[in-house]
Formats: sequence, structure tokens, C-alpha cells
Amino acid sequence: MSRTLLDISRLGTAASWPSIASEVNGYLASWIAAANAQVSAHQLRIASAPNPNATATDSCGWRIEATLSQRTPGGAAAVLILEVSITGTSFLIRPGIGNTEPFVGSDSQMGWIFPSSETGTSSGAWSTTPLPFTAQLGWSLAPGAEYFLFAYTQSRFTNRQAVPLLIARDQVSGHWILAATPPSTTDGLRAVCWNRRSGQPSGSRTLLREPNTSPVQIRRPAELVLATTDWSYYETANEPAQFWEPLILPSDFASLNLSSAAMSYYKPADGNEWLAIGAHGLLLRTKDAPAPQGGTSP
Repeated sequence: MSRTLLDISRLGTAASWPSIASEVNGYLASWIAAANAQVSAHQLRIASAPNPNATATDSCGWRIEATLSQRTPGGAAAVLILEVSITGTSFLIRPGIGNTEPFVGSDSQMGWIFPSSETGTSSGAWSTTPLPFTAQLGWSLAPGAEYFLFAYTQSRFTNRQAVPLLIARDQVSGHWILAATPPSTTDGLRAVCWNRRSGQPSGSRTLLREPNTSPVQIRRPAELVLATTDWSYYETANEPAQFWEPLILPSDFASLNLSSAAMSYYKPADGNEWLAIGAHGLLLRTKDAPAPQGGTSP
């Protein structure tokens, strides 16, 4: 098994989001160092780390950057970003691409374009009332399918669980996908990646999955659906180019057609076992199906 799964839950009532986020950041830094050694053309870095001394009114999250081998029209290296800002009352996710060109279209005043936009605020993202805190980490350094995942829940209800960090290789382009989900059931994955076919950044807002009116179904591979299919960042920002090309996560991920309760576990008949991550239908494989037995009986 090339993957690592780690439970960093706090089952008492003194869980501190800053302390947990800082612990996660330590694992993330180690994984990024190893991933950069394997994927030299697309380098990751932690541009901003969680503040271990943050209060409930302070932002305590990440800014992750991926510098790609691709070049912008002005000749600068393209930089994917993921900003995850969490306070006691809000959870903002901004995936996008660095833009050192002159402002065009709907560029933000900070000089970034956010193809998937922000999620807006979600009340109770980090509870100021101490609660038991369930949190999981998963990562893999399998060549071509590297990923890092952090998910948490602060109650049994699906409106207080999220995936603050998901970094994974797109199985089509080989580029990094930077993504996160808010703590709600009505929203989905916010992601950014570099689209190989269009030569532009692409973004996502949700998973591709079977209709929720059908029996429970697990879809593999897990595909991120483009919200407006694609974005141009050097002509008119956020102008859609009409074609369908999902971002595909590594095979350790699958999608479920139902929003799950906190950290549900699925054991389909094929022998694989899956843990539901967040409230959006994302699954992480925890056990591989047994290998088929070869040979014949004497």
C-alpha cells in the first residue's frame, strides 16, 4: 500500500483549530518536499502557513502555490494558488492562477484570477465552542498519482465537515490540482488546475457522480466537474470555452452519489473499502481489493 492514512482526532472537548492546523502543516511540509523531488517540473510551496496563535477572529489557514513549467503569454511561469482562510465564523476558499500580466477582464485587484471564485462565508466553520474534533490525513507518493488530503468534522451533521486541503495530480495532464471544500452540503470542491488541451487554467465546483435518486453508487475515477467548463485568463477573464473535460483524481479517490454523514465507511462487493471525506461525496480508498489468486488447484 503506497498510501498513508493518519487519524489526528481530538475526542475531548479542548480541540484547538490552530493547533490542529499547525500539526497538519508539519505533515504537509514533509510531503511537499518529497513531492517536489519527484515532480521537478511543477513545484509546490507553502506561501502562507496557519498561525498557531490565532484567535477565533484571526484567519488561520493556508496559501499553497504550484509553480508550473507552463508560461503565461508574457513569458512568466504560471502559478496556481489555493487560499484557504478559516476563522471562527467564516471559511473562504480561493483557487486561482497567478497573473503578472496587466489587469484584464475580471481580474481581482490583488492581481489574481480565481476561476472557481470563492465559496462565500459559512457560519460555524471553526466552532468557538470546544467540541470533539475528528480529523483525517491521507497522502501518497505513488509516482504520477501523488496526493495530500486533510479533512475534518466537528459534529455528526454534514454542515460542519470540510476538506480544507486537497492537492493531487490530474491523471490527464499530470499537473497539480489544488482544491478544497467548504463545510456545507450544498457546495462542492473548489479547484484549479492547468488544462492540457486548452493551455489555460481550469476550475471546478463539484464532483461528477451518479444521480442521487439511484441506489448508492461509487464512481471511479473521481472526476471534478468544471463549473463553467474553462476560463481564459489573458483575453477576457472567466469567459467560458464550451467543451467538457473534467479533472481526474488518482485512483485512490472515488465519488459517491449521496452526501454522506460524517466519515461514513463503504465496503462494496469488489473488496475495496472507502472512507467518505467531507460532505460532498468524495471517497478515499482505505483498503485495496484482494489480489486475484493465480494458478489452478492440483
